[in-house]
Amino acid sequence: MRIDNPDVNRGTGQGRLSTPRLMLYLLLSVLLMAMDQSGRFIPRIRAALDYAVEPVYLLAELPARALRGVAGYSRSWSRLAAENERLESQVLGQSAQMLQMAALVEENQRLRDLLRATEGRQLDFRFAELISVSLDPYAHQVVIDRGQVDGVSVGQAVIDGLGVMGQVESIQWGQSRVRLISDPEHALPVQILRTGQRTVAYGTGDPARLRLPNLPIQADVRPDDMLVTSGLGDRFPAGFPVAVISAIDRDTDGAFAMVEARPTAALDRGREVLLVIAPEATEDVQ
Repeated sequence: MRIDNPDVNRGTGQGRLSTPRLMLYLLLSVLLMAMDQSGRFIPRIRAALDYAVEPVYLLAELPARALRGVAGYSRSWSRLAAENERLESQVLGQSAQMLQMAALVEENQRLRDLLRATEGRQLDFRFAELISVSLDPYAHQVVIDRGQVDGVSVGQAVIDGLGVMGQVESIQWGQSRVRLISDPEHALPVQILRTGQRTVAYGTGDPARLRLPNLPIQADVRPDDMLVTSGLGDRFPAGFPVAVISAIDRDTDGAFAMVEARPTAALDRGREVLLVIAPEATEDVQ
């Protein structure tokens, strides 16, 4: 059983609009044209429709925007990380250069101090550098890069630009061991520069402290008095700075005051030293 569709053209098989529906569309068209005589009605409807569907567009675009934002953030973060790494490397390089410059400035100052220490003295000196330090906390000794081949002898005085450091304890072919004046086994004949009074300065195991146990209670000694080598003992030439009086205790039951002094030499700092060559040693070399 076949039911004919009145809206279908039997000859062509194509659909066609019915007359009532066509009339309705024509009426709507005429109505819209009549309402839009000023040319402003249709744009308003379009604007209203755009406003209504705008949230839909925004929601549809959110994933794409999010992806673009993440990609942009990732690129920005990568650039910032690379820039930060470059700046850190630059800062570290500049810091290393500044530290090196500071070390060179300090070394130059120590060398100038060494030069000043030799001015006006009728003695010869030989430059040396520290190459190692004793790890024994009770033996204040260092090793220098001069030895038998350089004419170094046992007992030879060693100074830096500020004062007496110690004396050569033992020698090898190309290096020597030096006992510092702060070593507990070291004793150094000194005198108070202001008064000329002689005494002996002993090491304490502390590079910042010497003791003078042989000064009588009534001895004329004051804080900040300079101690210099007395020239006695045939080891240290006279007149080299040794220490500065730092503490005096006369309230003792014995006959001697308890006096301490602070070495002038940088016993625990620096690397450059001078070996003092005695006049007779100089004549032997010549």
